[in-house]
Amino acid sequence: MKTINDLHRNQTGKSSDKWASYLPVYDRIFLPYRDDSLRLLEVGVQNGGSLEVWAKYFSNAEKIVGCDIDPRCGSLVYDDNRISIVVGDVNAENTFNEIRARSSAFDIIIDDGSHRSDDIFKAFVNYFQILKPGGIYVVEDTHTMYWDDYQGGVLKQTTAHSFFKLFVDVINYQHWQDDLSIKNLFVTFFPIKNIPSFLTEGWVEGIEFYNSMVIVRKSRLASHAKLGERLIVGG
Repeated sequence: MKTINDLHRNQTGKSSDKWASYLPVYDRIFLPYRDDSLRLLEVGVQNGGSLEVWAKYFSNAEKIVGCDIDPRCGSLVYDDNRISIVVGDVNAENTFNEIRARSSAFDIIIDDGSHRSDDIFKAFVNYFQILKPGGIYVVEDTHTMYWDDYQGGVLKQTTAHSFFKLFVDVINYQHWQDDLSIKNLFVTFFPIKNIPSFLTEGWVEGIEFYNSMVIVRKSRLASHAKLGERLIVGG
């Protein structure tokens, strides 16, 4: 059975551009979903080859939707009728509505879009809400959050990286909930009354950081009580 690493390195159709370090990470996090009849959204498809790789790997996938702002992506043609392309700014309302028309929810969402910090942030707020419970949200090429040209900067506190770092505290909220509210934690990014409900309700299950990647897992059930029961066994 071929891995994502194998499929990407041996891709002969449309071109696909991924950093080598991403591939073993994808092989690990996507393996439990490999045989599922899932729905995948990738933002930023460039020449379209990555969608072919996902279609080969997820052979039982129901839908694989790509979105790109480049109008030339609208001319991409696929033999696999599970693959479709939406052309537009992923954060524009009409684009969001068109993507929702293709599928009301997704199991996996990959943001390989503009890599600008504001766009990453907005896309996550918009699309995490349509990620299915138990799903995975991936942000690629997060090294751009250190670059001024992408609204980043070293140790800058308003980047999407700074936003995602707060998720460590959100995941552990049950241990400090008597001291502060989650709404106060995110005042840099939201007016308190406008914070997304998925943060306050406990939908963020876990987060992983790698060189140039952020992976967010959505809980199967909304809850801040994530530690579970204490198990003392043995003598």
